[in-house]
Amino acid sequence: MTNSQAPSAPRASRRPPARVLAAGAAVVLAAGVGTWLAVRSDGDAGPSCATVAKDPRIQKDLAPADASGMNCQELAAALKKAAAPDGSGRHTLEQAGVMRDLVNTLDDDFRDRSRADIAAPLREPVAELLADYSTDMHTMLVHYADSTAYLRHAGPNGGPWRDEKGVVRMPVENQSLILVMRAVSDDPAAYATLRKAETGRSAEDLARISRTSAGDAVSVPVSATATALGLLDAMADEVLASRSKSEADRWKAEVVKGLSDGGASEVPAFSADPARYIAGTWERGIGNGGYPALRKQTEEMVGVLVQATGRTAESVAEPLRQVTISARGGKDALDEALINIGAPPRSPRT
Repeated sequence: MTNSQAPSAPRASRRPPARVLAAGAAVVLAAGVGTWLAVRSDGDAGPSCATVAKDPRIQKDLAPADASGMNCQELAAALKKAAAPDGSGRHTLEQAGVMRDLVNTLDDDFRDRSRADIAAPLREPVAELLADYSTDMHTMLVHYADSTAYLRHAGPNGGPWRDEKGVVRMPVENQSLILVMRAVSDDPAAYATLRKAETGRSAEDLARISRTSAGDAVSVPVSATATALGLLDAMADEVLASRSKSEADRWKAEVVKGLSDGGASEVPAFSADPARYIAGTWERGIGNGGYPALRKQTEEMVGVLVQATGRTAESVAEPLRQVTISARGGKDALDEALINIGAPPRSPRT
């Protein structure tokens, strides 16, 4: 079974030294309240636009542009250009460094305020950035404690690195990632973006299960899928816990709309692209199953795999019996992250 829990350890400060912060504060004060209003002039901006814009790490990342003078939409566009300019999922070390700084800046703000929330104009752009780093996101959600490389590079003295294949990896502490994911999920389109990205990445794991695979080659990818999707289920529960029935129904409907393209995208043959076939077949079916289908997503995706490969249902019965336990592991990871910033979960865990 995969482990999505971050090791419990004292958190070292990730903020720049006090002298740097003091210098930044002097600049903000000298600029007057205009800077604060500029990044809070978007209605439902919340505190995080101002926090991100004035953070020395982000100002350095976006230089020579003046982040402190940007409104929320301009800040979001600048961050996307700096961290994932082409949306290809491939990044330079510098781009991954910007993404890491953004996650850590937001996480520091959550801990200061004991709340995991993000200004509305930043939710979908940040979710799109996370989706562009979906391999890192998946690894940090379900394999974090098993990955010595991510553990070594995630701390305050770490940073992005190139793996043995030359691929740039973006490491952060997994609780920081979980909190940012929870914060953007207040927006149903952002939540759908995250879930769609994780669906695709989990499908890649499941696609490695052949007709003759057995043992860990079957149980590990099924467990990892259940853990990641269980975490996303828990995030949805948290969002819905504070909404009225009509608001909750609208949020659910928007999520389903975001996950299902109404059959507009062609689903390739399993032989041509097994991962896209699994993900695409499930996404096409959610239009009929609606929001309740999310709670059975792991079982349904495994069912697509079984039918495509000709495996018997009995051959995956034992891993599927463990899905509830694995999903609970994902939910526990969210609970722990929220409790650690002083924001206990609002929704019941079932």
